[in-house]
Amino acid sequence: MASFNIHLAIGKRYIEKGNKIDHEEDFFRGIIAPDLVEDKAKSHYSGIQDKNNILEYLANKVDLYEYLKKNEIHSDYQKGVFLHLITDYLFFNCFFDKTYLKNISYEEFCKDLYVSYDFINDYLEKQYKLSLTGILEEIKLQIAKDKKEKNITKESRKNILPQLELDQFIEYVSDISLEAYRDNIIKNKKNVFPENETFKTDCEGK
Repeated sequence: MASFNIHLAIGKRYIEKGNKIDHEEDFFRGIIAPDLVEDKAKSHYSGIQDKNNILEYLANKVDLYEYLKKNEIHSDYQKGVFLHLITDYLFFNCFFDKTYLKNISYEEFCKDLYVSYDFINDYLEKQYKLSLTGILEEIKLQIAKDKKEKNITKESRKNILPQLELDQFIEYVSDISLEAYRDNIIKNKKNVFPENETFKTDCEGK
């Protein structure tokens, strides 16, 4: 999944762009909630579980339509959860180069990804002024647990999160209208890319 700091940066930019959020702590708690549970496949409404075909697996890690069939996005907490799921769906389907993904196993991809988070987290905290002290302890505990479970070490890995591309991704996702995107997903009865031509081009072109 996208790192906590990526999720928090997108949430912060979403608010800064004038989207109405009455209770920011509820919103940010919703943003991190899907990654604080034991069964992340359940909290992300995951589909296909076969990791041998990494492209198909990543494409089905989040099912936005299944989420919306069972949940509303009226409260700030619900908006945060939905934005989290949108971020993960687009992260895995638009951010990474398909050639890279076709030539790596899911396990090796996870190692690259988690080590890349170590490279980028300090930058994100400073660039987006992330200082949500009320939930930082929960985040730190979950990160330590995830790394231990995945046996992630500081061995030399490929950094797959370039700063410029990550900043662009954060801007793209924080531009999305949650309500309009929700309506488009429900209309199509499946995951679809946002009605954002720049984003659509990036998603379909990689």
